[in-house]
Amino acid sequence: MNLGLDGKVALVTGGSRGIGRAAALGLASEGARVALAARERAVLEEAARAIEASTGHCPAVFVCDCTRPSDVVAMVRGVMERLGGIDILVNSIGAAKGGNFLELSESDWEESLALKLLGQIRCCREVLPLMRARGGGVIVNVIGHRGKQPDGRALPAGVANAGLINFTMGLAQEEARYGIRVLGVNPAPVQTRRLQAVFETEARVLGVPVEEAGRRWLAQVPLGRAARPEEIADVITFLASDRASFITGTVVHVDGGATRGI
Repeated sequence: MNLGLDGKVALVTGGSRGIGRAAALGLASEGARVALAARERAVLEEAARAIEASTGHCPAVFVCDCTRPSDVVAMVRGVMERLGGIDILVNSIGAAKGGNFLELSESDWEESLALKLLGQIRCCREVLPLMRARGGGVIVNVIGHRGKQPDGRALPAGVANAGLINFTMGLAQEEARYGIRVLGVNPAPVQTRRLQAVFETEARVLGVPVEEAGRRWLAQVPLGRAARPEEIADVITFLASDRASFITGTVVHVDGGATRGI
């Protein structure tokens, strides 16, 4: 299936690891010209080499801490200078602290919201004027199922994700007139290093071994396992493509059935 991504410029934040890296690989495999952004240069460059070896396309890399507005401005400017524009933004940044509510500090909450919620908002704010001037574009925000499936031991994630769902759907209404589609993807457990950290936090809170905490966590997923990053990336790549040209203002659950309710 031709997704119509050949030659498109895609900026992937959080692109050095996990879902972001898999999304960058998926987009590059379809012929997109990809820029990767993250905080660690060495990991970024390793990801770029791996993507080039797999696809023949070498991504541009940009070191960026999306909690810093000046970094986001410099990142977007750098992509414009190197690649000439931005057609697609994939926001795959941010993790949130877990644990019992009364044990979470002020800084835990601030850190959780600074990158995931505000970081994605900053990236959208910088890219949108460029997309408007270009006559259109696509934004895909990687959010998370806790925005719809609350958990008392994952409240910062739930608050950040719920905010991003609202932001994504509201922004889509505003930007449709400019030919810009805005979408979200809600993964549930995904095989990344963050999932191991979740299991470790759950084990500490419950007082059980990490392996047992992992089994209990995955028991909440009807399909009985965590997703591979590539399974989330496939949905992101499709949503960013011309094949999804009439989809905007929605959040797609890619969660093995973990989100319950309407």
